[in-house]
Amino acid sequence: MSEITVERAGKRSAPVATQAPGSVFLALMAGIWGAFVALLAASPATLADAYDWLRGLPLVWEALMWLLTLPWTVAYFVYETGWEHWVRVLIVALIVTVHLGICAPRVPRARDSV
Repeated sequence: MSEITVERAGKRSAPVATQAPGSVFLALMAGIWGAFVALLAASPATLADAYDWLRGLPLVWEALMWLLTLPWTVAYFVYETGWEHWVRVLIVALIVTVHLGICAPRVPRARDSV
């Protein structure tokens, strides 16, 4: 979180915490990833049904859904490969980390004042 200082009548008050832009989006993405991992651990059949539904859509809709759900479908696809379990878990964790890193809010750079 960032902080701003409010000035009133020439007096500085204590810094006020503000929410960084994009924090809600990051929380939403983290929640979706949490649900994905929970389903992967508790009910992989549910994810298999969702993947089969995705593959059964008409081509245009399937392509659109692949674009909208790309990180999750790739993570599921990787998890369903025949690789060693630890390799699959490591790659899925890498996908989650990279995606959340991309979604993380950035602090705007302060421009040099001249």
